[in-house]
Amino acid sequence: MLESKNPSYLKKLLKGQITLIITFWVWFFFITLVINIFIDNSFEQSNYHQSNSEIVLSVIIYLLIFVYTILIFIAVYRSADNYIGNKLWPFLSKVIISINLFFSLFSAYDLLRVTIFEDYAIKSEINSFKDSLPLKINSYSHLTNIGIEEKNIYYTYRLDNMDITASKDYNFKKFKSQVQDSLCEEDNTLKLLKKDYILNYTYVDKNEEKVIDIETKKTNCGKGIYDLDILKELIRQGN
Repeated sequence: MLESKNPSYLKKLLKGQITLIITFWVWFFFITLVINIFIDNSFEQSNYHQSNSEIVLSVIIYLLIFVYTILIFIAVYRSADNYIGNKLWPFLSKVIISINLFFSLFSAYDLLRVTIFEDYAIKSEINSFKDSLPLKINSYSHLTNIGIEEKNIYYTYRLDNMDITASKDYNFKKFKSQVQDSLCEEDNTLKLLKKDYILNYTYVDKNEEKVIDIETKKTNCGKGIYDLDILKELIRQGN
């Protein structure tokens, strides 16, 4: 049986052999509109509490959309080149499809920055911060070490006025609670916790003897950790 020599519809579309009115209004305008509605309703309104698996799914979907954007750019551009008639219409279609590709490139970069580059930036900032250590925090404490491993960030603080061997009357439970409360309230550390980083604080006394280890996860901040984000999102939707 002889193989059909007729190219598939997809090949015709990518070669610009489908009419410009169909390629532009159906395959670009209508499909892009549907995709944008899907993205608005499925992702942007809930991105402040995405889990790691949801982030991976979002990245995959955005990459597929980006690939589609490139393919439809090629299809519209070639169809415009093959258009016979008034040259204003194919020119405008090329301008619009080029603008759409530009915004897609910007969105792809923004997605990579949030999901990949931001983690790299955090790691680089922490590693470069080591050069300024030890750092005096206040009159009774110094930050002496900082490090990062995967999603764990490690801090070591020296309490200059404390001698753990001289007294056993320290209320470590209260101290731990105060540290975790402050981490859950401070904007920078709260952002790290929301990104599933684990903050590990080690406190030593003036003789470098370990006083206490305090591990803080976003679960330690309670179920209301995203309340402010939800409020901001509701205000944004209302405007």
